[in-house]
This record gives sequence, C-alpha cells and structure tokens, in this order.
Amino acid sequence: MRVSAAIAAVALAAVAVLGIAGPASAHDQLLSTNPQDGATVASLPGTITLTFSDIVQDAGAEANQVKVMDASCTVIDDGDVQVADNVVTQKVSGSASGRVTVLWRVVSRDGHPVSGEFSFTVGDGQAAASPTNCATDDTTSSAAQPTGVSPVPWIIGGVVVVVVVVAVVLLLVTRSRRTDDQ
Repeated sequence: MRVSAAIAAVALAAVAVLGIAGPASAHDQLLSTNPQDGATVASLPGTITLTFSDIVQDAGAEANQVKVMDASCTVIDDGDVQVADNVVTQKVSGSASGRVTVLWRVVSRDGHPVSGEFSFTVGDGQAAASPTNCATDDTTSSAAQPTGVSPVPWIIGGVVVVVVVVAVVLLLVTRSRRTDDQ
C-alpha cells in the first residue's frame, strides 16, 4: 500500500507542477528599423523597414499598420504594410524634410498587438529642432481584435489530466485495499 500511495503522490505532484504552467508567450519586440531611430538621412527612403524578434502575424491592414508622417503631420506612407516573417515594410511616397515620425502596430505571433513609434530626420536636421507631435490614436487603438491563442484547449486539457490522475489514484488505493483484505 505504501508503494501505491507513493506513486499516487508523485503522480499528483507532477500534475500539480506541470498542469498549472500555461504556454509561455512573449510579445514581439522591435529589434531594428531602417532608417534607424534618431538617424539623419539625406533623402526620404522609398521604404521603411521594421525587424522584430519573432514572426509577425500577417493579420491584414487593419491589424498591422505603419503610419509615416512628415514634420507637418502629413501622411506619406503609400499602400498596405507588407509582412514577411519577422520583417514589416511600408512604402513611402512624396517628399519630406525635417522630422519624420513612424507609428507602428503589429500583431505578435501570440496574437497580441504591440505598438510603438520612432522618428528620423530627412535633410540637414534644422527642422528637427522643434519636434511636432504627430501621434494619433488611429495606429495605436483602432486595430481589429486579434484572434490570438485561446485558453480553452488548455483548460480542457487540464481538466482531463486531473480526472485521469484522480482515477489512477482511486484505482491504486482501492486495489491496494483489496489485496490487504485478502
């Protein structure tokens, strides 16, 4: 009986430790941009590139957005965001001088949106002396809710594991009582 109780205790402890842990998920982080944050470039690039720490979900134009605005807060991005693994690109058109602000929001691999902003200067940097705040709520709050990872399979799996462990413990305890009674 003591061996059965020990086995049941170890099994229950293992389920308690392993069953509580959920899936690990960390949001993607922006690793680099081209142009770099704070850089000064001679002319406006044709494309803005953002590189993230993990794959970005290609969740469509409503969820993944890159807004590029010149010093007067005129939007100069052109077309939809392009997502390829962990690299997001946005075409830019027109001309700009001075500070260019880039607001971005993407959907992480885990289904959660992450957002931020950076800026760079086009030209000699004279217009950057008086920064303009072009931040809008469009990029940071209007995304469709991402589908993400549902906790339901983890909950169902946890319940199934607990039921199996309880059944095994009951089987071991009743079997050991039967052999003790004989």
